Amino acid sequence: MWVKPDEVLLANALWVNERANPYFVLQKRKGYGGGGLAGLLVGTIDTVLDNKTPPYRILLQTIGSELSYYVSVANNKKEIHKDWEWIEQNLMQTLATFETDDEATEFIRCKIESLLANNVKPTEDDETQRFVTATKKFRKLFNMPIEEKLVNYYSCSYWKGKLPRQGWMYLSINHLCFYSFLMGKEDKVILRWTDITKLERGNNMFFPDTVKITTREASYYFSMIMHSAESYRLIEQLANMAMKQLMQEGGFEEDKLISFRTKKKTSKKMSSLKRDLDARARSEAFRQAFQLPVQEKLDGDEECTLWTPYNKQHVSGRLYLSSNFICFASRVRDLVTVIIPLRDIQVVEKVDNSVSGNLISKALLVTTKGKMSFTFAQFSDRDFILERISDYLSRQPEPKSQKSDELSPKETVKTHLWDVHFAEYGKGMCMYRTHRTQELVLKGIPDKYRGGMWMVFSGAVNEMAANDGYYANIVQLSCGKSSLATEEIERDLHRSLPEHPAFQNALGIDALRRVLTAYAWRNPNIGYCQAMNIVTSVLLLYTSEEEAFWLLTAICERLLPDYYNTKVVGALIDQSVFEDLIRNYLPSMHDKLETLGLLSMISLSWFLTIFLSVMPFGSAINILDCFFYDGAKVIFQVALAILNQKSDELLNCGEDGEAMTILCQYLENVTNKDSTIPTVKHSSAMSKSGDVNPSVDVTDLIEDSYRKFGNISNQVVDKLRLQYRLRVVQNIEDSTKRNIIRSVASDTLFKDKELDELYILFKEEYLTSCYWRTSQQPAETADKYDPSRPYYDLYKVDFDQFKTMFLSLAPWATGVHAGILAIRAFRYLDENKDNMINFKEFVHILGIICKGSVSERIKLLYLLHLPPALTSNDNIEEEEDVDTPTSPNTDSTESGVEATDFFDESELEAMREEMEEGGIYVNKKRRKRTLSEKLQSDTKEDYKNVERMNQKQFIQLWKTLYDMFLDSPQQQDLYHSIATIGTLLLQIGEVGKRFRMQKTVSIDTQSSSSDAPFSDNPDREASGGNGESGISMTESHQSSINDQKSIGSKADEDWSISFEQLVASLLTEPPVVAYFEQKADISEPVQRMRNRRLLTRQASSPVDAKS
Repeated sequence: MWVKPDEVLLANALWVNERANPYFVLQKRKGYGGGGLAGLLVGTIDTVLDNKTPPYRILLQTIGSELSYYVSVANNKKEIHKDWEWIEQNLMQTLATFETDDEATEFIRCKIESLLANNVKPTEDDETQRFVTATKKFRKLFNMPIEEKLVNYYSCSYWKGKLPRQGWMYLSINHLCFYSFLMGKEDKVILRWTDITKLERGNNMFFPDTVKITTREASYYFSMIMHSAESYRLIEQLANMAMKQLMQEGGFEEDKLISFRTKKKTSKKMSSLKRDLDARARSEAFRQAFQLPVQEKLDGDEECTLWTPYNKQHVSGRLYLSSNFICFASRVRDLVTVIIPLRDIQVVEKVDNSVSGNLISKALLVTTKGKMSFTFAQFSDRDFILERISDYLSRQPEPKSQKSDELSPKETVKTHLWDVHFAEYGKGMCMYRTHRTQELVLKGIPDKYRGGMWMVFSGAVNEMAANDGYYANIVQLSCGKSSLATEEIERDLHRSLPEHPAFQNALGIDALRRVLTAYAWRNPNIGYCQAMNIVTSVLLLYTSEEEAFWLLTAICERLLPDYYNTKVVGALIDQSVFEDLIRNYLPSMHDKLETLGLLSMISLSWFLTIFLSVMPFGSAINILDCFFYDGAKVIFQVALAILNQKSDELLNCGEDGEAMTILCQYLENVTNKDSTIPTVKHSSAMSKSGDVNPSVDVTDLIEDSYRKFGNISNQVVDKLRLQYRLRVVQNIEDSTKRNIIRSVASDTLFKDKELDELYILFKEEYLTSCYWRTSQQPAETADKYDPSRPYYDLYKVDFDQFKTMFLSLAPWATGVHAGILAIRAFRYLDENKDNMINFKEFVHILGIICKGSVSERIKLLYLLHLPPALTSNDNIEEEEDVDTPTSPNTDSTESGVEATDFFDESELEAMREEMEEGGIYVNKKRRKRTLSEKLQSDTKEDYKNVERMNQKQFIQLWKTLYDMFLDSPQQQDLYHSIATIGTLLLQIGEVGKRFRMQKTVSIDTQSSSSDAPFSDNPDREASGGNGESGISMTESHQSSINDQKSIGSKADEDWSISFEQLVASLLTEPPVVAYFEQKADISEPVQRMRNRRLLTRQASSPVDAKS
């Protein structure tokens, strides 16, 4: 690559000359391909400092001058030699005509500059080019495919033993990698995010900002990380993304829209993925702060002031803009918050500065359809903000009328206070939210306004407005449909608030059924969880069906994420968060509860129903008011307040039963003096006799929780959730692993440790397909979320992944045709023909190959050369010509064999009918036996039930044996043995054929010529005879197999042998018996396959980062 001539200070320092002429010299940087101490030192320095100097260059260096100039640089020899050849062909003759070196030098500089001017290309900035180079280096160092996207990289030290190794940490979507090359020694670390169980960040006197990353196998320490705060946030974000994807079986997809929007606003030092992840994090914080729909994305934010008419002040804060909302949050926390949906805006206009004065210079006046006005001022770029708002307003759909149901007021004083508040601060989504709003919510929302305020505070009103008619449509679609979720819903309908009159008749029950069924239809990943019926029944008391549906959506998908899925991951995470908060705020109580084992018992029952199932309904409803206003932090504050109030009694408890009684009695007797409905105890408390005094008023309990634990913010809760999600998800994965291994233990010959290693490898291959989309996973179906689905069916691999593992682990996978054996093994295992293999099927066949008895292994090998494992199209030489289960043959006019139809049924049926008397094919009932039954039956009767093998199949079997024995130490002995056995079996098959043919002609002729077959010379059919040597038999038999196409076309269809004959013949040769008796250790191949990306390069040659 030509460069603008620039003076070089030290022409020969750290460089060696490779070519030279009177005007130019071609140099290579030391440490790139050369040995020696100097090269080793330069390579180490370049690696540590991440020096991006190209390793090759051409200098303009005349003999009479001490100055040198760059004219070309390159990353590899091919590029630099191309420029060198151009110089010799186009410049050298011209330069010889100049009288002085100065004239020649000036000519060369002008020539190079003209070349650059004529070859102008859009160039990227240095930081972008550095990132592109780092991406190439990352993929080369760690053998990563192009699908693995690098997010960012940082300089750091990795502690290996007691010594730090300075190098570079690479953070990609699915991996954390580290590379170091120091003084000829190379170190690599590759960690999957899904393997990380714990992240910790610490400080000490010598090495600040140390990050400890823990997996199930080891702990890794990194220190002196450049941009430590940024890098740790990114590590935490990527690890938690991986945990969410692990539960949802999804891969990361870059948000192109966010990347495009933020490209101009973000430093170019970051990759597009880094910008995308940062934008995602900011959008997530934006949605949580203002309770917005999950699809809302932050477009931008700007410092400004807001005029608050209720106290006549200008409040400093920040305005946030998205495609559907204008939001404002004061700089002082919770001083004032405003959320303005764009659908409610009537007009946005500039305010005249000359009239307004300096205090509201550069102002915008936003007027809503409800006649409320908001004045935002002090924008740095008002015109741009106005342009963005106008653009989004033009995209808003036409407004539609909304119905509102009002109940008769029963709480006169409380309702009056709210009416006054609405008059001063506004009503609905656009109201000013201040400390006064929170004070009213803590005392309870009036029944008249409760449903509407829940919709506003939770943000559910925005989702309902954006999806007009969605609920009615989904109710219609789900009506009459039966599923596992609907069955569970029907069982729980009459258990939902049975003490309330609204659910003692068909009207309430039917409404509850429709809402729950509609949500199960909307989100099959969650479907239905038992606690959902209690929460939904309470929502229906104050809202319409559609509003209850969107409130339930907000709870399940935003406010309490992952609470109600089959694994209740969110509830388990919050259980750990609650435990952490108890440890910090009530340390003595934490030790006691941990000793009694009560933490898990109380947290799940309290949190899943937001106290509705453990407290009188009239009291718990006030907690629900606060929950919708302030979010998830409320349930932690109230829970801590309950434990704090009963701390003395709990600390004196001797057993868990006594402590549970204290808490249950306390919760059942929480009162609400302002409630408009009679206090009705839960059915669990109705059977208890005796009068118990009220424990506390719910308003006092809530105010106590805010007073003592109000500093717990949603940001604190979210941070703790991130911290504990790793541990909880990994615990779930460990439990899943134990269940899967337990479920397959009886179907494989592998034991605990080997099964554990194989499971980890199998799961990694499955996740790889999800990450990099290397294979098309089956479409999501209803049974994917079926809890009755077998554990071993959770992870499945396709043929390409199966082939990779089979060739790496199976001792039979040797020779040039090992891939064909993998295809047949896949067909054999795929009994349901879904083109996928589960873990049980995989370890079953691999266990037989590695640890089976002689008879089991021979039987498996025999079955792999019968239909459906072997098809009529397999009678060919090259593996790529075999129709794989995933790739039908496209070279011919007719489509190849599909994974769902391994062989032609009509042809097979005709062959069955033709060969039925000879017993070559068994009936369908026999074929339905499981894999274990096929291989583990060793009785003589079972041997007779195995199908007979024809000549084409026999040839393929013998070809496989030659491949299997290729790398064996006893190769020649084995070849001699199978040549002998092959000759014998060919003779046996010929004898059997003649015997059957004569039997079908006549019984009389059969008796008269019973010894005729033995009188014929079998050498006409078999290759070789008894007098030939083993070598000649091998060569003769090998030549017959190599000529497969001609043999296949002339194969005798009447020829066949039985499995008994094959076993009896193989057992006569000791070398063959010894081969099939060998037990294979699977641990080493598994570790080798898992570590295949950690291939160490030669110590003398550091990585060329730019090649």
